[in-house]
Amino acid sequence: MIKDSLEHLIKIATDAPFSNDLLVARKEYQKYAGDIFEDDKSYESQMALFLEWYIFERIDPIHDQTVLEVIINNEKEVSPHLLKNIRKFTSNIHGLFIIKKVRGHSIRVINLFDDEKYDVVGSSNKFYFSKGTVFEGRLLPHEDSCYFTGNFCFHPEGSKKFIKSEIKKITSIQKSQEKKLESQKREAKKENKKLNKTVCRIRKLQEKVQKLNDDKKISKIQDNLDELESIRAKHEEDCSLLEKNITIFAREIHRESKSNRTQLMLKLSRMQLLFERSRNIELKDIYRN
Repeated sequence: MIKDSLEHLIKIATDAPFSNDLLVARKEYQKYAGDIFEDDKSYESQMALFLEWYIFERIDPIHDQTVLEVIINNEKEVSPHLLKNIRKFTSNIHGLFIIKKVRGHSIRVINLFDDEKYDVVGSSNKFYFSKGTVFEGRLLPHEDSCYFTGNFCFHPEGSKKFIKSEIKKITSIQKSQEKKLESQKREAKKENKKLNKTVCRIRKLQEKVQKLNDDKKISKIQDNLDELESIRAKHEEDCSLLEKNITIFAREIHRESKSNRTQLMLKLSRMQLLFERSRNIELKDIYRN
């Protein structure tokens, strides 16, 4: 089952050598999500969310990968069955969700970051879900279905408007970056067209040379071919550079988008903790910038 695979993954990630970095990671996490105390009502769920962040989100500066990716790449340390399951976890979906429908053994949710809908397997009674609830959660794919890990940060009624406004800021930044990426792709497409035209001209001249017996004409065409080969080399170099830049930029956009979403969820988690601890502070004075 998916629960067993997740528990095995957490055990590996919290044992040596990965556990050596846990203290540093926790300080990093709490810098954004706030200090977590044992007497907090949500202490266990907050610690579980921290472990998920540590395994699925945090980029290890040494390996430039998440703990999950490092474990997968070091496959000799993992059983084939577990490896097969946790490979799928790389496509996990960490988001801010709102409940749209509640059924007996499944719920329909919308990820507020991209408006994607998901039918999630799991008893609604187990998760205490109700329609309209906004919460942070993580979906894991498993056998043509998706499941929540079971660790959530529920946000209070009345925080929805603020949360949506913060999401809008993030999506606006992402759309701007994606426009730049599309511009780069158009430039690369134009350069590829130039390359293809040059290759076509070279091919035609080479075919023409094969049909000629006049050395003078052949020499003249060969001069043109030499020039075209130089042009082709330049186009190939430009195309290669553009494709490389597109790949790097696309990766940066993906990472930046993921990082911005995570930072928002950590900030909201801090606000939820403050709301949970508060006595005389109004919601609007907590969920605000």
